[in-house]
Amino acid sequence: MAAGITYLWKLTTCSFSVPFRIFGYRLSTGFWFRLVKDEINIPFRNNHNDKGLYSHEPLPSKKHIRLFELHPGSENDSFCGTFRVVSLDSLNDYEALSYTWGNPRMTDTIDLGDGRCLPLGSNLKNALHHLRDRKQKRKLWIDALCINQQDIEERSHQVQLMAEIYQRCKSVVAYIGMPTPDSQLGFEILSYLANSNTQIGDDSMPWNYLNGNDVNAALRDIFERPYFQRVWVVQEAALAPQVRMQVGHLFFEWSGGASTRKFLARIKLAELSPSWQQIAELRDAVDFRPIRELLEQSLAAEAKRNGVIESPSLLDVVHSIRHRQAVDPRDRIYGVMSLVTSAEVAEMVPDYSMSWEETYQRFYEFALRQVSMDSGITLEGIQRASIQ
Repeated sequence: MAAGITYLWKLTTCSFSVPFRIFGYRLSTGFWFRLVKDEINIPFRNNHNDKGLYSHEPLPSKKHIRLFELHPGSENDSFCGTFRVVSLDSLNDYEALSYTWGNPRMTDTIDLGDGRCLPLGSNLKNALHHLRDRKQKRKLWIDALCINQQDIEERSHQVQLMAEIYQRCKSVVAYIGMPTPDSQLGFEILSYLANSNTQIGDDSMPWNYLNGNDVNAALRDIFERPYFQRVWVVQEAALAPQVRMQVGHLFFEWSGGASTRKFLARIKLAELSPSWQQIAELRDAVDFRPIRELLEQSLAAEAKRNGVIESPSLLDVVHSIRHRQAVDPRDRIYGVMSLVTSAEVAEMVPDYSMSWEETYQRFYEFALRQVSMDSGITLEGIQRASIQ
């Protein structure tokens, strides 16, 4: 049925007591009546020339997927596109969209030709609006469109392929929503941290020359969005060879491997930096955990694929205890060096003649050198060592 029935009812009761008892229990009885009104509930109304809804053709095998080609268009053009059925085994030239479905109410449609269309929820509509190119098609995998959501068997099979879908794509577009007045600054700060060519510890740090409350508002605008509360984004962003995080038309990017490792290290170093720790609006109110978790899971997935076991670095240990108290801030580093291997910290000999700022800068340079090195232990290496 295209429309369902919603029952709206009111209940009025009236009761009176009857003066008799059974087995020592006093009984009460009463009467009631219900007013019922039938109301038509239309989940989606097609206002685009009464086009019919598109029906997906069955996929030829369990290794095939649909790709959606978003046709170019200008600001106010209707959405148009086409589907292509392809084998996942020979595919790597598409982008995968990661986003929140949000309110299930459909607010628009996408024209698929032959008088057929598919409804769009508001979040997906906004994402396509900001992803659409003015001149070229954009090849996308979008779960809400590319999986036949009405076919339970297909949905079950396609969900099993999602890890491979996100691994094989050339990039994952993590669309986190519409921009606010604080979004641009938030993305500028994250882009600064993702760019390994700039140095934390000099005057380029945004929080050194911006109001702390502004930086607080900007980062919380990003991290407190519903996108980071979804369980699926951990898989979607963590498995990607490259991630393009986008809010409206604003975006910044990072790729897997060394780029992810440096991005995560620079976030941890920023939270440890003397200037960050001195600004209460940042130290006590801003939590990078949503983006850190994505990066950490990405590194864990990469290590699993490569058969590598990673042990915590000195940076990891120092960052994990950053909220602990220390009379001398230099002991935040020197006091935990025994928790990692001696070889790892051979270059970090304690030197109390340096100020805390000088010690941190030395640690910053040391940590980034460690990040650039291969600190993983392969499973093959463990096996060889056990044989010897």
